[in-house]
Amino acid sequence: MNTRFGTLRALPLAVAASLALWGGAAPAQTQEPINIVINQSPWLEGFANVVDLYQQQTGNSVTLDVNPYAGSLEKQRNAVRAGESEYDILIVNGIFYPEMYEGGFLEPLTDIDPDFTLDPQVYTFDDTLWYDSETKTVNAETGDLLTIPVNPNITMMFYRADLYEKHGLEKPETWDELLANAKAIQEAEGIVGMKQRAARATISISWDYWPYLNSFGGSLFRDESGGDFFVTLNSPEALEALKMYLKIAEEVGPPNPASMDQATLIQYIVTGQAAHAVLPVAAQSQMDDPNKSAVVGKIGYMNLPHAPGHESAPAIGHWLGGVPRNLPDANKQAAVAFLDWFQQPETQIAYAEMGGSPVSAAAYEGAFAEKPENRYMIAMRDALPTARRMWTIPEGAEIVAVTEVGLNRAVAGEIGPVEALNSMAAEIEKIMQDAGFETGRLPDLAD
Repeated sequence: MNTRFGTLRALPLAVAASLALWGGAAPAQTQEPINIVINQSPWLEGFANVVDLYQQQTGNSVTLDVNPYAGSLEKQRNAVRAGESEYDILIVNGIFYPEMYEGGFLEPLTDIDPDFTLDPQVYTFDDTLWYDSETKTVNAETGDLLTIPVNPNITMMFYRADLYEKHGLEKPETWDELLANAKAIQEAEGIVGMKQRAARATISISWDYWPYLNSFGGSLFRDESGGDFFVTLNSPEALEALKMYLKIAEEVGPPNPASMDQATLIQYIVTGQAAHAVLPVAAQSQMDDPNKSAVVGKIGYMNLPHAPGHESAPAIGHWLGGVPRNLPDANKQAAVAFLDWFQQPETQIAYAEMGGSPVSAAAYEGAFAEKPENRYMIAMRDALPTARRMWTIPEGAEIVAVTEVGLNRAVAGEIGPVEALNSMAAEIEKIMQDAGFETGRLPDLAD
């Protein structure tokens, strides 16, 4: 289903009044109308509000072409391969952006406007904004700036803050401490201690497992940023991570943990049936909604745990705004004018106030973040600098098909963790070989 927004809507009065005080960072000149293709999502309304603000401040016209996730991706693929793109800005998912980067479909922002610079308060999301076409890696030092973030979706721990207070529990730093807390609440309250998104889908359990993998010192490849694609998914560190994932599922998880998808996790949390769940931060909008939640005001947020000696590593599933190469120069300039306006600190603060998901520290460190209803922003302030990407190559779509099956089978008890990691590593090595990469893999783990 396709929906188009082209009409200015009235902004909330409180927001409009506060914005009038500072005026915003308007472009210096009138720009060509631009068309943005975007996915239907929980954060769409906030983004649409900030687009309306841009139009009201600048007089420039913006149309949003809104589609389901798969439909938006397909439209983007068609647009960049056409003689001229019908879209001036693509809102690209943080899992599948490598396809756009390696294909050479996006114009470097500084090629469009040599004076364009990324605002220093904007989070860089593990350097995924830059791409080095020679080494085929995301690299802030040698790559071109191809996108700016427009949504900061990362995984975060949702937990019952009221039960932590009731039972005198401290926020966990390590996965073992989380397991102990989950057991304590499960035994005392009779609810599920920890929910994990272990179902198999386009990308589900893989996104759930990746913070374990990285926070135990594991990795998919030996040095992806350096262009070393030797497969390391079957390392001892990856095995420890998977063992912990399975232990949590077995000891404090629900019955049939391998069937748990994101929607089910959210339902367990909002109905008060679970003490913890790892969810994308966008789900926070449902926690205090009295029409959806039985635990209004009771949910807290924190960065994910980690293994001793390592850092927390929430998985990145953000969204990025880029400009197609196959556009007239005037349209490219209009697109960059919008992106530059969007990234400014005052715009990002307004974006938060209008229900959006800001990508700048300016919003997370301001007074708005200190309000009780915005308590997730305090956790985001700690988590965003530690967030880690999953992969940076187009073959990620094939790789995730492998990991979804292997990890899900391990949770279901069909295979053990050693077999799961060895088999996935072998399949991923073949994917990389078939794609022409210089690769290899670690020796099989022993049972």
